[in-house]
Amino acid sequence: MLTITPAAKLRFQTITDVDIPQGWALRLDTPRMSHNGDAPGIAMCVGEPQQDDRPVDHEGETLLYVSGCVAEAYAGFVVDVEEGPEGLRFGVGPPEAGHFARS
Repeated sequence: MLTITPAAKLRFQTITDVDIPQGWALRLDTPRMSHNGDAPGIAMCVGEPQQDDRPVDHEGETLLYVSGCVAEAYAGFVVDVEEGPEGLRFGVGPPEAGHFARS
């Protein structure tokens, strides 16, 4: 399973504080295709949790769901957040890579 840093959890919580339709949730999944035909590794979306999704809890509530295929493909990796001149971005990488290497 992916590990999500406390800083990233706080940012995900900010995202989920907006009005998401009932029964839907923030999800990390593999996208169908990008605009240039390449499939990036992970996409953030809002949708109905799927049967193989794995919940990520924070402060006693489910914060988001990670699809089973993402959880398996990135097992042991860390999701972190970085704020830079271009704005906020999430990164995924091995724990030993360090904060800035995951972006």
